[in-house]
Amino acid sequence: MKTKENNTGKLVKVPQKVLLSLVANKLKDRVLFPEKVETVKYSLRNIEVSK
Repeated sequence: MKTKENNTGKLVKVPQKVLLSLVANKLKDRVLFPEKVETVKYSLRNIEVSK
């Protein structure tokens, strides 16, 4: 059984902070859990504010 040779010389290392920044930019202005948002909206309708 032959195995492929992994050539890791061409990989680019990116710091975790930069990677998280790129992911955050992609997810900006998106609702990730719309069902949770609807549940919260429903719950907020039933709340009474007292002063």
